[in-house]
Amino acid sequence: MINFSKNEKIDCEFLIIGSGASGSVASKYLVDQGKDVLMIEEGEGEIASKNNSFSKSFLNAWRNSGITPIISKSNFAFGEGMCLGGGTTINGGLVWRTPELILRRWNKSLDTNKFSVNNLSKYFNEIENNLGLDTKHNTNIDENKESLKLLEISEKKSLKVVRIPKSINASEIDNKLILGRSSNSKNTILEKYINYSKKKGLRVITNCKAQKLFTENEKIKSIEVIIDNKKKTIVAKNIILACGATQTPMLLKNSFGNNYLDSQMQNHINFRIGVKFSNPMQNESETMFTRQVQEYLEDGILIMPTSFNKSNFFSSLAKMNNDELSLIENDISKFSSFIIQLQSLNKIKINNYLNRAILSYEINKLDLIKLKKYCSIFCNLLFEFGAEIIYLPFKKNFKITKKDNLDDIFKKNLNAKNLEMVSVHGMSSAKMGLKNEKYTVFNLNGRSFDFKNLFCIDSSILPSSTIESPQGTIMAVASQILEENFN
Repeated sequence: MINFSKNEKIDCEFLIIGSGASGSVASKYLVDQGKDVLMIEEGEGEIASKNNSFSKSFLNAWRNSGITPIISKSNFAFGEGMCLGGGTTINGGLVWRTPELILRRWNKSLDTNKFSVNNLSKYFNEIENNLGLDTKHNTNIDENKESLKLLEISEKKSLKVVRIPKSINASEIDNKLILGRSSNSKNTILEKYINYSKKKGLRVITNCKAQKLFTENEKIKSIEVIIDNKKKTIVAKNIILACGATQTPMLLKNSFGNNYLDSQMQNHINFRIGVKFSNPMQNESETMFTRQVQEYLEDGILIMPTSFNKSNFFSSLAKMNNDELSLIENDISKFSSFIIQLQSLNKIKINNYLNRAILSYEINKLDLIKLKKYCSIFCNLLFEFGAEIIYLPFKKNFKITKKDNLDDIFKKNLNAKNLEMVSVHGMSSAKMGLKNEKYTVFNLNGRSFDFKNLFCIDSSILPSSTIESPQGTIMAVASQILEENFN
């Protein structure tokens, strides 16, 4: 750990601001080249290490203790990590390759071929090797009953279902990988990238927030940071932004004014569905889900189980009375959770108010139509395959049974004012592009148009959202940018 003395100013060749998926990749890439690298992280250190209870440090692992409210007609919350390792510390370790349809859209919109499958495959291969990704699908790994239920539905209805690529230790067979909890089964970014880099000379400062960038002669001259409520200064030859989809835009706005970047964050919206089945669904030990329905990928829709956790399940049922909750508690082994994930058409607006991010959003009418369609499809399938009761993410009229007219229920109740939504995937809020394009401040190589030594490699620079969980894409695009600029 580095400590600033009273009047100390730290110098470095490379400063990485942020320690998540992209910042971690940058640390390894640069130290492997023998560079002098300093990484700063706004959150705490190794809060979720194997010797530390994840549940005890859970609130500190997330920005705003887990929930950043979004101003919207719906109940809408955004979650993002704020600790060493960023979102990779608290997620489930899923590392997807970018869907080919997304790469085609990127190449077409930007008139390039740099995002072709062939060009990115070497970066994905390296990432998967570093994380020991379960690409061969270890047949010894236990599959939870929710995943097997999804597999049963998909096979009998001829829907496309795939195994989930996880950064899981191939020798681990119990599949105990819950809510990003560190265990022997998860090869984490923290272990495989940050700690590796520290052994090779990476310096790390945690609880250190980048507050403002100062410029001179078309370069970033210094960075003001806040440590223990005190302002300090870091001087770096090269600055790499890896702060994430909300904090990179906020740092740019704080440094250069609100008009410098009109930031609109693309996102995936999660609609969590609780289900009571006729037969038990939960084992004594919790396991990670292993299947995902991709039948509707081209429509921006994914369907998957969630790793069932009783505390989290009950948190989604706060609107129920105590008698109803007691009935669920007594029959909890029959309950499961599933997610319908939507690639939203509208974007979350990031507003800077007194150096605080204020998020606002209005759901697109076409998204509501799409949700009605796929909620109806999936709920009908669940009832056909053993569901007795389904709990929907509605403020009112959220409990349905097989006897109900689902089309009528969704028509009357699935509207913006009645929805409860969550998003944990933010992207494209300071996206790369061509010079003088609206919202664009970085070129296709991740370099700032305005400052010669400023680069961005995190999720904010992606040309659009990815439909799939973006960790793998973030790491691959970051690797590509680093190679293009610092090889």
